Amino acid sequence: MDEKNKSNQTKHSAKSQKATAKKTAVRKEPQGDVIFALDIGTRTVVGVLAKKTPQGCEIIDMVTVVHEKRSMADGQIEDIPSVSLDIKRVKRELEHRQGISLQNACIAAAGRALKTLRSSWEYKLPADKLITQEALKMTELDAVRRTCESFMQTNDNAAFYCVGHSVISRSLDGFKVQKPEGHRGERLTTEIIAAFLPSYVVESLCTAVDNAGLEVSRLTLEPIAAMSAVIPPELRLINLALCDIGAGTSDVAVSRDGSVIAYGMATTAGDEITETIMKELLVDFNTAEMIKTSSATEIPYKNILLSEQKISHGAVMELIAPAARELAKVIASEILSANATPPQAVFLVGGGSKLEGLDALVAEELGLDGSRVITGRRELLRGVIAPENMMLGAEHTTPLGIAISSGEGVSYDFTTITVNGKKLRALDTNRLTVFELMNFAKIKPEDMIASSGKPISFTINGEKITVRGKPATPSEIIVNGETASLNTVVTKGDEVTITPAVKGADGAARLSDYFDMSAVRSCTVSLFGEKRRVGRFMLINGRETTTERRIWDGDEVETVDTETLGKLLKANSITRPVLLNGKSVSDEVTLQSGDEITYKDEPAVNSNPAEPSAPNAPAVENGEGRRITVNGIEAEFPTRADGSAPIFLDVAAAFSDDPTGLLANAKTITVNGKIARLDEEIHSGDVIVID
Repeated sequence: MDEKNKSNQTKHSAKSQKATAKKTAVRKEPQGDVIFALDIGTRTVVGVLAKKTPQGCEIIDMVTVVHEKRSMADGQIEDIPSVSLDIKRVKRELEHRQGISLQNACIAAAGRALKTLRSSWEYKLPADKLITQEALKMTELDAVRRTCESFMQTNDNAAFYCVGHSVISRSLDGFKVQKPEGHRGERLTTEIIAAFLPSYVVESLCTAVDNAGLEVSRLTLEPIAAMSAVIPPELRLINLALCDIGAGTSDVAVSRDGSVIAYGMATTAGDEITETIMKELLVDFNTAEMIKTSSATEIPYKNILLSEQKISHGAVMELIAPAARELAKVIASEILSANATPPQAVFLVGGGSKLEGLDALVAEELGLDGSRVITGRRELLRGVIAPENMMLGAEHTTPLGIAISSGEGVSYDFTTITVNGKKLRALDTNRLTVFELMNFAKIKPEDMIASSGKPISFTINGEKITVRGKPATPSEIIVNGETASLNTVVTKGDEVTITPAVKGADGAARLSDYFDMSAVRSCTVSLFGEKRRVGRFMLINGRETTTERRIWDGDEVETVDTETLGKLLKANSITRPVLLNGKSVSDEVTLQSGDEITYKDEPAVNSNPAEPSAPNAPAVENGEGRRITVNGIEAEFPTRADGSAPIFLDVAAAFSDDPTGLLANAKTITVNGKIARLDEEIHSGDVIVID
């Protein structure tokens, strides 16, 4: 074979090998039953891959990434994008090393702003039936759900998530039993303690995980996870306390009588020690961390003034002694708050527990023998199977505990459901209903109640008329495209649309609904020397109106038809012959403004000076103004510039530069003893009170 062909063949072979290698590198096994536990701490993100085996939790691999900047404080994420990048780094490293594609992760939250609720719930058991393991799980699950409901009722102004629980005790017909399974009874009482965190704490964690291309499959509380790794159920008969000391928080859990009975949290932890070194030695955070964790006899460092310095290990311990003492006091106080008395023993875990001498200080603060307080190490991690060459210490307790606790106890997920296009997270107790979901969606139950509009009633010529309100638009609930109800159970991945009810419009009526407003007219005539309003118009509550307007609840509407001479005479029961403007005319003559009506056998009377009102019609005002009384003071109120009658709001504006404020602060606002309306016409003789 010539050199050219050899060269081409070599290139082709190399290219094929490269393509094959690339293809092999891309192919990854699905996650399957591999547990991916993520401990998102203040200083680091630790990822653990594990599998459950009959012998225990087998650790496959573990990766730790230190935050490149201080993106978290006191266990709470402050820079979500930065933390997401760190989670991605852990994910990529584990995927590359194990040839696996990771889709979901179990996480734990630090107890910042932690709240707990202890409660007992009783259940009536089926007669003559043995209690099964399934029945115990269902009662425990229901106790969690009912405790969550009880908690939400007393914390309705803030959103909280349940992030874990422990069964404290079970009683059968009033007697405590460790294992009710296989027994018979009438009443089973389950006592639990549930832990709750504010939604902003949990949401930031879950958002960081989401942005890293992962789905949160399970969420728990950090001290609950740590307990699983150090104090398993068989040791919980002893009164023990565990404190998980991280960089930002110190989380406490206490066991007694076979269960976890209390949780607690403090925002004093390892970072306080680091910050003391920063301030005293004028160094940045990373340098202070190096000095804190160094075991060297003499530690060289460079301060922020670029000065090369050295400090002995003894000097460092002396420097941080006050901060260490304060940390021990906080831990002891939190343990006593949760347990009331010093426990029989204390386990200190987490990276912050490795501070030299801290165990002795905590023992001293609790009044315990120094041997009763121990710092976590590999030998204390129970139920863990790991390679001998894998470095495991106190700082790995929580991530390993997350892996161990995954799938244990009652199975419920911290699940994601889409409500009205927005992703919401909720505790999935296998009985999460639309009604419970509404709390997370900020939809009030009363918003779902359909109510018709209010009716109005009024009279027209003495006949009562009722106009009903419009019917409501009922609420609508759609789950995955199908009609559902408040009791519909929802689960992970469901898409829910909740449309609140729309209240029906109140009943409404206008004069034009009952009268031909184009035929309405009125004018003033003189009837035997008295001014009268005649024509075709309406009286509303005794006041004339000739314009379109709304009819209000309680209005009394009367029609007046005195358009012709005959109708006017009939309305006033006049039978004697009359003259119209000095002439005898037909009763069918339509009356006009200024007409004078006199008796045929009497001389005409000058009608100008007098202006009394007839009993069946209101007074009429001339174009100059209205004589009214306002708060006991008589005054003449002018007509509008266009000649139309003034309304109540005009009067209010005349008495104040701020009529809206005047009316808003007034206790009494009436016209002739009735509640005034802003658009009500004002007439001579009206008595107005604005008090």
